Formats: sequence, C-alpha cells, structure tokens
Amino acid sequence: MSLTLRQTMIHLLEREELTAVDLARILLLTPREVEEHLPHLQKSLKDRLEISPARCRQCGYAFRERRRLDTPGRCPRCRQELVEGPWFRVRAPGAKGW
Repeated sequence: MSLTLRQTMIHLLEREELTAVDLARILLLTPREVEEHLPHLQKSLKDRLEISPARCRQCGYAFRERRRLDTPGRCPRCRQELVEGPWFRVRAPGAKGW
C-alpha cells in the first residue's frame, strides 16, 4: 500500500524541518504545488504542524506575524528579494515539544 502525497509530506516533515522548496525538490513538484497542500496539512494536523517564520537573508527580518504559508516575495524592511523559508515540521503524536 503506498502513501498519498500528503501522507508522504507528513512523513518527511516528521523526520526533519523543510521548506516548501525542499519538499518540492524531494517530491518532484513545483513549490507552488506544495504550497497548495500546506493549508490542508495545517487543518488536519492542527497544532502538530510547527512553522518557523520566513527570514530575509539580507537584513535578518523575520516574518513572525505572517499567516500565509507561502514564501514572501520581498522583505518589507530592506525591500530585497532574498527571503528564505518558512520552515515546516510535524511533531509526532503525543509529543509535547522538541
């Protein structure tokens, strides 16, 4: 029995913290395709999906208030497009924290 795409994403995120770009590379998808699945994972996993905010590589600005799960286009502070993240990880069932 093979896993669905979302089950595979969950399995990968249980093992390590990844960005949508990382997941896309592993699953041979586009980052946009992965980003379309993330809200569904967030809804089904509830508080088990942990999200580390995206950051600007130029000035270090962290997008802590951002609720969207896709990568921001540019930094509001320095206006550079050197943004990485956000990072996603799935906590194992019953685990209290990392």
